[in-house]
Amino acid sequence: MNIQRTEFLSAKQFSEINALWNEEYPLQLKDRLALLLEDNTKTMHFYLLDQLEQIIAWSVLFEKEQDLRFSILVSRKHQKQGLGSILLTEMKKEDLAFSGWVIDHDLDLLSDGGNYPSPLSFYLKNGFKVDESHRLNNEMIKAVLVRHQPLK
Repeated sequence: MNIQRTEFLSAKQFSEINALWNEEYPLQLKDRLALLLEDNTKTMHFYLLDQLEQIIAWSVLFEKEQDLRFSILVSRKHQKQGLGSILLTEMKKEDLAFSGWVIDHDLDLLSDGGNYPSPLSFYLKNGFKVDESHRLNNEMIKAVLVRHQPLK
């Protein structure tokens, strides 16, 4: 699969990723993609397209508050096909440490009424380490920080 990269998203790309975000992330995070991307520096987006040129998987590395962070999304129809691992491998090629917040429970609801399945085991399988000393626990999100450290 051919991974696309860009520093800046077009309006069409943002719209597709925001729609994917709203489908795949818990309901309380609806339309928060813009907030995630706000005031970031050194942003690099990675994405995969289907045959119709629609974004089916996306990730981003970005610097916020002097920390390199990431986020990743894969369309439910395309999960369990290795696309998330492909995106993580591409981000790891930057040979930098980065971290991100991961919901570590299955209690949140999706827009379709189903439960959001925690992706924590996916990150552990891909070499990330959980940093239990950093947790988010508010009405919006309950999550733990996961970190990738490059091999040096």
